[in-house]
Amino acid sequence: MDGESDEHTESDVAQDGGLEAAIGRRFLPKSVRRRYAAKFLLSMLLVVVIIASVGVLSFVQIQTIIENDAEETLRSTATLQADSISEWLDGMRIRTRAVASSDVYAGGNTDRIHTYLQESKEMGGGDLVGIHYIDPESDTIVTSTNNRYVGRHQTAISPAVSEPISEAANGTETVASSQSAYSRTGDIHMAFASQVRGDHGVIVVVGDVARDFEQLHKSRSVVRTEVLDTDGRTVLSPRQDYTSELAGTTAFNQAVAGQTTIAEQGDNVIGIAPVPDTNWVVTTTAPRAELYQASSTVGRNVIILISVSLVSLSVISVILGRQTVLPLVRLRERAQEMESGNLDVDLSTEREDEIGRLFVSFGNMRDALRDQIYEAESARAEAEASRQNLARQNKRLDNFASTVSHDLRNPLTVARGNLELLKDRINSIGDSQNSSDISACENFLNNIDRAHERIDTIIDDVLTLARDGQHIGDKTPVDLKTVAEDAWSTVDTAEATLTVLDTRTVAADQERLRRLLENLFRNAIDHVGPETTVTVGLTADGFYVTDDGPGIPPEEVDDIFEYGHTTSETGTGLGLSIVKTIVEAHGWQLSLASEDDTGAKFVFSDVFEESSAT
Repeated sequence: MDGESDEHTESDVAQDGGLEAAIGRRFLPKSVRRRYAAKFLLSMLLVVVIIASVGVLSFVQIQTIIENDAEETLRSTATLQADSISEWLDGMRIRTRAVASSDVYAGGNTDRIHTYLQESKEMGGGDLVGIHYIDPESDTIVTSTNNRYVGRHQTAISPAVSEPISEAANGTETVASSQSAYSRTGDIHMAFASQVRGDHGVIVVVGDVARDFEQLHKSRSVVRTEVLDTDGRTVLSPRQDYTSELAGTTAFNQAVAGQTTIAEQGDNVIGIAPVPDTNWVVTTTAPRAELYQASSTVGRNVIILISVSLVSLSVISVILGRQTVLPLVRLRERAQEMESGNLDVDLSTEREDEIGRLFVSFGNMRDALRDQIYEAESARAEAEASRQNLARQNKRLDNFASTVSHDLRNPLTVARGNLELLKDRINSIGDSQNSSDISACENFLNNIDRAHERIDTIIDDVLTLARDGQHIGDKTPVDLKTVAEDAWSTVDTAEATLTVLDTRTVAADQERLRRLLENLFRNAIDHVGPETTVTVGLTADGFYVTDDGPGIPPEEVDDIFEYGHTTSETGTGLGLSIVKTIVEAHGWQLSLASEDDTGAKFVFSDVFEESSAT
């Protein structure tokens, strides 16, 4: 029974839940499906896992995005610095070529060259420190915008100018520059050399590294920038002449090859970008903690948010669990007690929400069930008492009928015996006696015989009424026409006629149905006459029996089924009562339809079961 109940329960759930129930049956074990608390806990854990997974994924994505943005910013800073240096170098080369390309050098007039150099310096801008005209053969400064260098050796400017002067004089480079900056009077200078037009002399243009470039090698709040040559030595910071640890690394070599890269070194992240048209690279260094500070802050906030969400969800789960799971568990326990027969369980609650109303509904259901059980038990007790009382009454009635039958039949038998003896005695007297006296005696004897027959009829009717009124047990299918013809054959029909219009199978006690029809046929002949026509036909849910007599007077319609009611001198008044008793025992309905010139019509309904009705 338990297995069957489980199957019904799961079937009901499947019908109510539809797709959700089907998914639950497929993926959840039965122990979880049958317990709301387990499903609630599993749902909360699933939500926790989803929130944690989304949080971790978001944290990783945000951290990756921020770090990528920071690295891209660092890379862009290095690229901008490299482009700025390249632009400054290109500008200095252009100005150097412009100064060297003048025809003023062809005549060898020192004054004119000096004047030209002064004018070029003034026109060149504030970052031009000086312009010097060098004789490469004697390494002497022929003229200069700074008079203190005139006539002195070229190294008076700076030892760093020797290499670019040599390259320019030999034609190796159109515009040669020093490989690194040098310091002069606290400023950072770079020298650019180009051979002059129309002479073998060399113009040296000295530029002051712009203030922004001077700050390249100074530490800032986050980013520190350096310019390195291919060997990793600093270029624009002669005061910090050292070789960078990046030299020789893959990222450094990639930058030298022209690719902007990112490298990590200790606690620092370094962006490396090549300086166009040079063999230099610019490095922008930032501490990892400061570069990724936003990432750490966002990550910390995401972790806090996830933690707060999980804690809040846990608190809400506990509250909801206490507010839903525990009451439902208690309600289930009380329902199980009710199922076991205890209808006195406590279903009181002070809650006003859906669960409270559920407790109230269960309480109302329990009260209604208790009332129904009480009513059912009371009805069963009353029915049992009625059954026992009816059995006692039937038994008393049967005893009464048997007693009447025995007490009447015995003296009736004696009376008939004596009547036969009397008839024989009268017959033996013969014609010697007065024939009129004999005839009178015979009339008296015939009257006595008819009285005996009437007593015998009354006995049969009483027995029929007592025994045929009992409940019908098993019914058998019988043909209505066949039973009607059998009943007609047992009745003294005289000149009467029976007509059966149509027939069908009736579920009935055949003997009692035959007795019912016998009484109706006898009643028709007794009240209409020996030449009456009796008709049997079908209705929608039963059959009818009618005659062609004048019908039943309206004032007698309500009394014809009463015990002892008769309008015939020879009737017992029990025939139609027997008919009604047999009808009630079968569970049928009997009604009387008397219309003008149609005779008495007895209609029997609720005879055919609905499934077999035609």
